[in-house]
Amino acid sequence: MRPLLFLCLVAFVATAGPDAPEDVKHPRSPESPLTVVFTPWYCTQCVKEERCEARDGPFSVMHMDLMDFAKHCDLDKKWLYIETKNFKIVSTLGKSKIKFKHNRYARGDIERLKTIFPKLKPGRDGILLNAHQRAHLYHIRAERVYGHFAALTDNKKPWLGMQGHYQLFLLDDFNEYHTFADDFVGRAQKLAGVQQHVKEKPNFNMFATSEQQVSRTKGKGDSTMQNWFVHNLTHLFIDGYNNYYRETWAWLEEGLAHYYEKMENPRHNTFCFAEGAPPKSFLKPDWRPIIYGLVRRGKDPGLARWCEKLQPGELSGTENGMTWSIVEWLVETEPVRFTKLLNELNDYKAKQNASQCIQKAFGVTPSVLHERWRKYVLDTYK
Repeated sequence: MRPLLFLCLVAFVATAGPDAPEDVKHPRSPESPLTVVFTPWYCTQCVKEERCEARDGPFSVMHMDLMDFAKHCDLDKKWLYIETKNFKIVSTLGKSKIKFKHNRYARGDIERLKTIFPKLKPGRDGILLNAHQRAHLYHIRAERVYGHFAALTDNKKPWLGMQGHYQLFLLDDFNEYHTFADDFVGRAQKLAGVQQHVKEKPNFNMFATSEQQVSRTKGKGDSTMQNWFVHNLTHLFIDGYNNYYRETWAWLEEGLAHYYEKMENPRHNTFCFAEGAPPKSFLKPDWRPIIYGLVRRGKDPGLARWCEKLQPGELSGTENGMTWSIVEWLVETEPVRFTKLLNELNDYKAKQNASQCIQKAFGVTPSVLHERWRKYVLDTYK
């Protein structure tokens, strides 16, 4: 085996020390770093550059031959395909500057990326990546977030219980994205991204987005794109968890999506189209003072009143912001019970409501859980 290929097959583990970059912690053992495994991987461009071995096909996305798919969507000639343990990624993203101050885990991710591109030389503030390097950065980011969610839920099933890879279409040009969405999803494409989960065979779980559209509607720069990516990636994990079939309560799914994106960078606040217009109260980067003020003044609506809502758009602006705080509190203080809640939700035969699932997981009613959360906010957010 060539030395370079050997390096590509080694997972990066953050080292401890005062000068070590901040890296992701194990959700069930916060004192320990999470081992991020982003290997093995296959990449069409890496084969050309002799960074990985060629493989026999066929390769397919959306149940279509890869080459036929690229022609069908009129993808740019520079498109590339990356396949990892958990993801199939088609990317036409362009080059971009990665700024370390805009992402909590950027330094660690760049160190991982250097095992693929050893000649990378980051500056003090960041690094400029070409299209190929940036596509692999998203491959690493996807596996890192997947690894955290899998560790949080102690889920060791392939693809979290799905029947195949999660498929990600990271497209630069809006026209490419429009063609894809119209032909494969069938939704109006003024949106910055679309998801679809089909449980029955042929099974798939996908997210597609256009950076041009993200730039127009969310903001420019890779850090904005990354938060948008992670927010929607979380939705895929919730949908794919144990090949999930029922709808998730809005507070749980949106709260978890906000939790993961704000782990990446609290500077960007992503609200997907399903949540409606971003609540004006939560446009500032730091949400803690806002939530603290609501709780201190008794302006926080009780969880029991809205925990059964299934559609994010049904939540008020205040409730939409509170979802992040409640989920953050549960994930970081009760990860085992949080997982039990998620597993209870998945029991579609019992058709349990949110109140029943909370009772089984935490042993209390939603009202009591809400009061415990309020105490947590008053004790920690001030």
